[in-house]
Amino acid sequence: MKVFKFGGSSVKDATAMKAVSKIIIDNDDCRIVVISATKNTTNELELIAKESIHSIPKSQELWDKTISRHREIANDLQIDCEFQDLDSEVLELIGKFNKCQMISSEYMDQLYSIGERLSTRILSEYLTSHHSKTVLYKDVREVLITNDNWSKASPLITEIQDAFDLKWKEILKNSLIVTQGFVGVTTEGRTTTLGREGSDFTATILGESLGANEVIIWTDVTGVATSDPRVVENTKFIKKLNYVEASVLAKLGAKVLFERTLEPAIRKGFSVIVKSTLTPSELGSVISDSPPHNGPMAVTTQGDILSIVGDKLLSEKAHCSKRLLEMNQIDYHVHEQEDHFICFKIPSSQMDKALDVVHCWVLEFHQNE
Repeated sequence: MKVFKFGGSSVKDATAMKAVSKIIIDNDDCRIVVISATKNTTNELELIAKESIHSIPKSQELWDKTISRHREIANDLQIDCEFQDLDSEVLELIGKFNKCQMISSEYMDQLYSIGERLSTRILSEYLTSHHSKTVLYKDVREVLITNDNWSKASPLITEIQDAFDLKWKEILKNSLIVTQGFVGVTTEGRTTTLGREGSDFTATILGESLGANEVIIWTDVTGVATSDPRVVENTKFIKKLNYVEASVLAKLGAKVLFERTLEPAIRKGFSVIVKSTLTPSELGSVISDSPPHNGPMAVTTQGDILSIVGDKLLSEKAHCSKRLLEMNQIDYHVHEQEDHFICFKIPSSQMDKALDVVHCWVLEFHQNE
């Protein structure tokens, strides 16, 4: 059994949703599909909230553009989707923001949830008319119970499992569920979110409850790379990572993973695979309890911090990286160091050079893969 998660860029328009639907239909062992809001929708909702403090008409105009874009996607897919309830909910929230003259975190979580509820409603409707299986649109708030730490809620694992077993376990035997990422609910029924980019976390939480053997994170890149391919040339996608390596990468800035995603996988021992919707036949990157890499595996940057991630980085390999920077006349200060990573503070004027030099060195350790 598998759980699939698709990010915002993977469901950005009708063409993308058709491609996603084909992937789902072609994989009969997929039981749950977790969907993010369509590309840029979460940012648009934040702008609506900010504008509502100053001008209700202006914020309503922004919302009209957002919901019209989703209606256009539905029209392009030739499906009927009803959004009246979501429209009314947003207009009510706009009034609440304006009345309190501040962006309440609790109200913001309610507004955030609209994005995922729009995208899942569209995709589930399209799948219903194209999939041989029974497709069910389900509100994730039926099962994903959290504390009330608005905008960064933590899941209550026991309560989630109980709710999942009661409400979803039986229907999943003969149906495919399409649901929202990122969104949760308190025991009192108030909407929460897991934090920006938290849909990956939703997928692995549900994978844990389902007893899945795999959770596949579908993105617009082929897997986890040796560095950010948008910034660095000649990156290589890493075929296998263990839980520790992937967790450290996420913590130190790898954009392809949300930091808490692997917690359920580590508890239950299932694999998390990062794959691309653009090249679904590619194997992607498999994250499991596999042996660690011997040496540096990847390099990330966050502001003025350059981090090398791998294994045995307290050994001579750490000295090699320092000598490498010195040989290339790059100033550095060791910011933090453990066996699985070493972080250097680098002057901004030298960061690009440092990243290129260190990445080339990291690639040498991947030559035999």
